[in-house]
Amino acid sequence: MKVRIAPVAAIVISGLMLVSSLFYLFVQPERTLPTPLWAGGLLASIVLISASAMGLYRSDRTIWRFDRVICLIGDMVLSLALVLLITTDTLHPKGEITLVGLSAVFRHELVLSFLVLLASFLLIKDSINLIYRYNQRGREILVFTMIRLSAVFTLLLLGGILFLLLYKGIGAISWEFLTEPHIRLGQEGGISTCIEGTFWLVTGAMLISAPLGIGAAIYLNEYSTHTGLKRAVTIAVGGLNGVPSVVYGLFGLAFLVANFGLSLLAGSIILGLMNLPTIILTSQEALKSVPNSLREGSVALGASKWQTVRKVVIPSALPGVLTGLIIGVARAAGETAPIMWTAVTFSATPVHKIYGVVPDVTQPVNNLCYHLLNLIYFLGAWDVETNAWGTALVLLMLVLSLNIVAIVVRNHYRKKIAW
Repeated sequence: MKVRIAPVAAIVISGLMLVSSLFYLFVQPERTLPTPLWAGGLLASIVLISASAMGLYRSDRTIWRFDRVICLIGDMVLSLALVLLITTDTLHPKGEITLVGLSAVFRHELVLSFLVLLASFLLIKDSINLIYRYNQRGREILVFTMIRLSAVFTLLLLGGILFLLLYKGIGAISWEFLTEPHIRLGQEGGISTCIEGTFWLVTGAMLISAPLGIGAAIYLNEYSTHTGLKRAVTIAVGGLNGVPSVVYGLFGLAFLVANFGLSLLAGSIILGLMNLPTIILTSQEALKSVPNSLREGSVALGASKWQTVRKVVIPSALPGVLTGLIIGVARAAGETAPIMWTAVTFSATPVHKIYGVVPDVTQPVNNLCYHLLNLIYFLGAWDVETNAWGTALVLLMLVLSLNIVAIVVRNHYRKKIAW
């Protein structure tokens, strides 16, 4: 029991330092760093772990291998060196680290918080290994702890982004902001034309990508018998899925704008091409998840190939297909690079419509992402910061809402499927 008390105490102390260093690393409050507490915590953890290691060495020397000893000593030395850096003011509070050849400058607060975070993690790792005597159980706990911390960190990161946008942008949200066009380069007015333009761009992109993507997935999974062709198409689709969005924008500028001009049609086509790989891959996986027994049973009852696909396979794969479509919608709504050279303008004029209903696809439109990009360019020159935060909040809520709809739709249709 005496062997375990010390490392448990070290875990508690190191865990508090890890949380506080994360707080100062990402939130960066206007407060001085708790350097005395960090130095004391590091020193206390070093003493506790060292005492625990010595006690474990006396009780069982067989677990001590050369690599384990070197790793433990290295962690202790690094942590002790950090304590010396803190106590001797080597990391001066007004100091900065500038990377040669780069414009990046790392302040004292950022560097020290990161070093404390790293040392705390190493001390927690050593404490867990000492508690479980370097056995398999200790390694499992360490790995699962890292996974849980990664999940928590992701939630905290998303929560921090949402909180910041709500805090900065909620003041700009009003009925006028959502229903009026912007004036004076975004200093006044709203984002109604941006919302309208985003809607038509996404609609056009999905009208192009949804039939082609789902059709290609059905052909590849249900009809194609040529293994080489299927593999080549799958590799090509995977490659297209990894192409940066700015490359799509350059492609659209070179080939689409030359034929259709800066227009809603060119932007819809390029967004549709961007969405194709995502829709094809997600639809393919959804179709693959349908058991072959359903297809065989349908054919045994006299159904044709197309009847089997239309009446059995597609309804069974519908949750996955719809999820892929809505993910495509969310991606199209959040892209800037592919459309900034093919479809959008900063003008506050509304979408040109034929007979007041159908948009004129030969005219450019406005867009939330492009509007936000221009407002960011104007920061410091004009008073547009509040409207920029409000635009970012509307855009994020739009994308999050689409993803939530995808989850709800998927769960709804999954409940109706019983294999």
